[in-house]
Amino acid sequence: MSNSEIPFKSSDLEKLFNDNIGQYGYKGECKNNNEEETYRTSLRRQRDKILYTGGFRRLQDKTQVISATISGDHRTRLTHTLEVEQIAVSVANALSLNVDLVSAIAFGHDVGHTPFGHAAERVLNNLLKDSGGFNHSIESIKYIWGKYGNKIQKEIYEGILLHDSDMYQICKENAKKQLKYVEYVDDENKECKVKFTEFFDYIGNFPSTLEAQVVIWADKIAYITHDLEDFQRSEAYTDLKKNDETIEEKLNNILNNLIKDKEIKKGDYKSRDLIRNIIRELVESSAETIKAIDYKDIKEQTEYKRDKGKKETNSKTKKEYLDSLLINCTDDYRKHYYELRGFLDEYYIFSPQVQRSDGKAKIIIEWLFGQLTRNYKLAPLHIRDEIDKTIIMEIKEIVIKASGNNELKKLFEEEKELNIRDIDKIFEEYNSLADEYNLIKKEIIDRKIASYIATMSDTYAESMYRNLIGSKVDLII
Repeated sequence: MSNSEIPFKSSDLEKLFNDNIGQYGYKGECKNNNEEETYRTSLRRQRDKILYTGGFRRLQDKTQVISATISGDHRTRLTHTLEVEQIAVSVANALSLNVDLVSAIAFGHDVGHTPFGHAAERVLNNLLKDSGGFNHSIESIKYIWGKYGNKIQKEIYEGILLHDSDMYQICKENAKKQLKYVEYVDDENKECKVKFTEFFDYIGNFPSTLEAQVVIWADKIAYITHDLEDFQRSEAYTDLKKNDETIEEKLNNILNNLIKDKEIKKGDYKSRDLIRNIIRELVESSAETIKAIDYKDIKEQTEYKRDKGKKETNSKTKKEYLDSLLINCTDDYRKHYYELRGFLDEYYIFSPQVQRSDGKAKIIIEWLFGQLTRNYKLAPLHIRDEIDKTIIMEIKEIVIKASGNNELKKLFEEEKELNIRDIDKIFEEYNSLADEYNLIKKEIIDRKIASYIATMSDTYAESMYRNLIGSKVDLII
């Protein structure tokens, strides 16, 4: 490289990077974009857009598995995300894949996650079970779409959505209900209501890029290694060793099946041993798979692998989703991964310490959801305005399209701006439509409040709970 070639503009970088990506990897678009020229590839700019969102910053105060510990060195949703990105980039480099794409998916995969970890997600999913439920991966793409719309390309949205194996099993109708009432305000154009029709095609399918599959496994690797490390530092592990002298031996036996380059003895385990060995296995096994496939259609090849190993049942499972990926460990090695996952679920995730933390989350989230949906005027002004605007827009569209009442139709077709109080009064007069109106209004309020709660950090949610309930009680367990 000569001095005269620098600096590299976006289109130069796209070509340079694409030359180093295998034929099976995702190639970035080589195009001049003087309007947004910052000497980055297009995917890198999109990745950075996610990095600069408030949703990404708030991950620093969202629980990963257990709430803040005294030592303060527990994992948070942010440190988890950084670990996922680091692992995904390492794997992508080793397999000659698009590093910018895996980085963008990794940074965005949890931006819509609830406070208090998966406990709060389960609570919201239950509270919204009659209107589609709640999934953090759907919430993540909704959040990013609300910020940037189609300025983020579909391969990133697809990777974020499908990092969670729940999307393989979910009922499409439930997913559609979760994706309703989402808007993107374009800086140049007037506000418009966006239908997520393209995203529906992703539900129940495998990702179309190997880069997205890398992030799925990077998420699993980060999760299992930091769960193990946090578990071994926890009160749960100390208590278990006192009551069950064989617990360490059980764990070491599992680890020795996963860690091939050294023998794990009592007190000899380090997190890097597990991460290094799983990544090595993943990279070497995936490389052999890639060499043997027709990589023109990654999704089709993944489906082919699934169908080859599929049993007679037609039911979809999370295990089937992970087992079918082209980016994968060998079948035997993956069995040992499942053993460790089962061990940690039994002794850590279901330990009294984690369950108490989850119980605290359930109390706070259920109470906040109840209070805020009964009176959404308690929410910040921008949330209130968004709810009012969505109700008016949705009702106006339904009335104009479907109403046989010409007088009512005329009210909505007039240019006059209607506020939510006007709408409430209109439907008090036309009480034959009041039930339908109230049903739509409740659905919008419930969905928007759930999304608002998902944006909260642990501290913010706990503080709002205490302020509204009028308590100064410290909720740390």
